[in-house]
Amino acid sequence: MRHKKGDSRQQSTLFPESLDEFVSEDNPVRVIDAFIESLDMSDLGFTLATTKDTGRKPYHPADLLKLYTYGYLNQVRSTRRLEKECHRNVEVLWLMKRLSPDFKTIANFRQQNSSAIQQACRAFIQFCRESKLLDGRLIAIDGSKFKAAASMSKTYNRKQLDVLQKRLNRKINGYLNELAKSEKNENEDELGSVQEALRKLQSRQKKLDVLAREMDETNATQCCETEPEAKRMRSGRDGIVVGYNIQTAVEDETGLIVYHDVTDEGSDNRQLEPMAKSVQAELEKEELIVLADAGYSNGEQLADCEEAGIEPVVPPNRAVNNKGDFYQKHDFQYDKDRDLYICPAGKELHYQTYHSKNKMKLYARTGCQNCPLQSQCTKADRRWISRHFYEEALERTAGRVRENPHLMRRRSAVVERPFAHLKQIMGLRRFQCWGKEGAKAEMGLGVLAYNLNRMINEIGAQKLISLI
Repeated sequence: MRHKKGDSRQQSTLFPESLDEFVSEDNPVRVIDAFIESLDMSDLGFTLATTKDTGRKPYHPADLLKLYTYGYLNQVRSTRRLEKECHRNVEVLWLMKRLSPDFKTIANFRQQNSSAIQQACRAFIQFCRESKLLDGRLIAIDGSKFKAAASMSKTYNRKQLDVLQKRLNRKINGYLNELAKSEKNENEDELGSVQEALRKLQSRQKKLDVLAREMDETNATQCCETEPEAKRMRSGRDGIVVGYNIQTAVEDETGLIVYHDVTDEGSDNRQLEPMAKSVQAELEKEELIVLADAGYSNGEQLADCEEAGIEPVVPPNRAVNNKGDFYQKHDFQYDKDRDLYICPAGKELHYQTYHSKNKMKLYARTGCQNCPLQSQCTKADRRWISRHFYEEALERTAGRVRENPHLMRRRSAVVERPFAHLKQIMGLRRFQCWGKEGAKAEMGLGVLAYNLNRMINEIGAQKLISLI
């Protein structure tokens, strides 16, 4: 039978191949190497970027950053697996110049350089901006829930914590009774085992008491025993997860994540202004168009964005009166000079009071039972109309959505793709590091790897290297 045959494993060559010959010119590892070599690791704040004249030589932070960037780009996030890749992966051997740090050294680098990793991620965006690869006029913002390293079973609300404490107290009381019986019977073996069990339960009780006290002091509604910064959040198909709400701002033309943040807020309602202004500062843009979904609808933040030169295009998240075929708010005309509403029947609804929590002013009139249009307006004698403190800002952004419906379709196409890539292709669905800083470090590595891969796909590896 005829088959292709490989070379003998004992075959020697007159001119042995160099390691560089096994890595093609357009291999992504060459881009990773070129970009990270261009960074000033000391300015970015990496530990051990400068060394002392004595003691054991450390690994250069640039080499470890290259290793992590390659790992996140290829679904290898485990430090033990990265250690193995340093011995068997030709691309990693080339990238690391045959260096092979142990898993603990690799893990410590990620743990100690969270802020510096994020700065490296932003340095790539600045490089793209300065190289005219990034326009940055149209930005889409969205958030997604990423699971924390903590377990759901270690997260409690106030009611669950109270139940747990009561159950623990019952167990402790039971062991105290057994301890008294053992001491009375002078059973040394039983006495020792009961004392050990009691000691563990009391230690557990102290931990729960500390959690309860912290919740009382901070007015928190939930707590996580193993990772206090993580929170329970609703996450679409995943239901309730313990994790963080990752915010990303994606540029329309290139699909690059120009800015990201790790937050512990389950809602996006207060994220529009900080994200939009951070993007504006990052890209140094005086004017900016920002797209977001209705979850970002916040009148005060919309108004603040407009003052800063940012044009938000956000569908308003407004309540609708669905009780019957009654007149809606848009059927009432607002008189700005007199601060009142005029109903379809021509009657005036004057300001009555306000709701500080919801930032609403309330307008009403009495005598609706004598109105011929009452059956189309309300069943009560009084019709109320609410007006947001920043109603004009909400109306302006609603007008932009109506005038440009294609932008909402464009928003989902731009901003959902990076999350799909990070979660599905790169496997970054759950953080491995504990705490918010650990999550920021992992997210920074994931975003850096994504952005590098994105630009390689856009303009090619060799052109990108030539610009670096």
